[in-house]
Amino acid sequence: MQAQELKLSRYIRLTLLLVCAQFIVWAHQVINGQSAADRLDTTHVKIDVVTRLGQNFMIFGWENDADCKYEIYRASSITPTDWVKIAELPPLDDSRRSYVLPIQSDRSAQFVFIKQKGNGNEGEVSAPTESPMTIPELELEMMPIPAGKFVMGSPAGEKDRDDDEGPQTTVTISKPFWLGKTEVTQAQWRTVMGSDPSYWKGNYLPVERVTWFDAVAFCERLNAMKSDSLIAGYHYTLPTEAQWEYACRAGTSTRFYYGDDPDYSQLEKYAWYAGNCPSKTHTVAARTPNDWGLHDMHGNVWEWCLDWFGDYKGGSVSDPAGPSSGQDRVIRGGGWNFRADYSRSAYRNYYWTDDPYDSLGFRIALSPVHVE
Repeated sequence: MQAQELKLSRYIRLTLLLVCAQFIVWAHQVINGQSAADRLDTTHVKIDVVTRLGQNFMIFGWENDADCKYEIYRASSITPTDWVKIAELPPLDDSRRSYVLPIQSDRSAQFVFIKQKGNGNEGEVSAPTESPMTIPELELEMMPIPAGKFVMGSPAGEKDRDDDEGPQTTVTISKPFWLGKTEVTQAQWRTVMGSDPSYWKGNYLPVERVTWFDAVAFCERLNAMKSDSLIAGYHYTLPTEAQWEYACRAGTSTRFYYGDDPDYSQLEKYAWYAGNCPSKTHTVAARTPNDWGLHDMHGNVWEWCLDWFGDYKGGSVSDPAGPSSGQDRVIRGGGWNFRADYSRSAYRNYYWTDDPYDSLGFRIALSPVHVE
């Protein structure tokens, strides 16, 4: 197998500067919230939180950077999908400002987030605005992936980084899309294609030994099956490499979607790989998903992408679709019989388009028809 390791995976700061101040709504309680910026020795934001006895609001202030805009969110947890945006503040002249925030009376614990808006050079990911959808015939759930911006590739200092993971490139995903919650299973493949090419047999194991052309044919047949119910302007296809990494990271910038894990001590909770699965593929969705509900983005089987394999260009691009021609197609995610570092979010690999392999499958995207 040809294996050239991914070169990209730049730290997508889920929001640029993310600051979290947690407070408990008790009478007379005053909390000076230490921001993420303080802990990281940056200087943009410092939050003070005050609750007032008998009044249904709180006031908080922050050290303001006059050149920045801020967004304020409220949530019941620190998970980004729980955030509700309640205000967007313009650049301010004074170094310190306050904002009055109504208290949610039905909760005993709340979280407030102040997010410094990006300058275009860092990742910006919005919360999903669409709902999951299911392809009933396949019992295949498709997870919504929001439009947004991220840094594709890995920084020079990332552990086990390969040269082809750079130069890091700022990528805008201009439209939302959906991505399979898991790899396509053998049962799903048989429903559409009528046969099963897999070496490792099992209805809920990922289909493997499918070439790139086989995976594309599956998508085309599925488009024909679902032609009467497709969302206007969308079709089933393989994800582009940029879509795949964006969805894998789910707003993170670390080596894996769950963290950096420098010694790979946590990977077994999230992936099947050579360290915990040296013999065969495993049932899909048996490991912990990322924050966008996607399972097996690390490990189990490699996944075909739509693109030809090529070098990153650096700079900023929108909806990249890879080179216009090439010799091999991109595969991502690592596999059950591969080393731990091959499962990193930024790791890239490639494979011959017409050669089946028992550690290579795919997942489908419901994507805008024109991805440029």
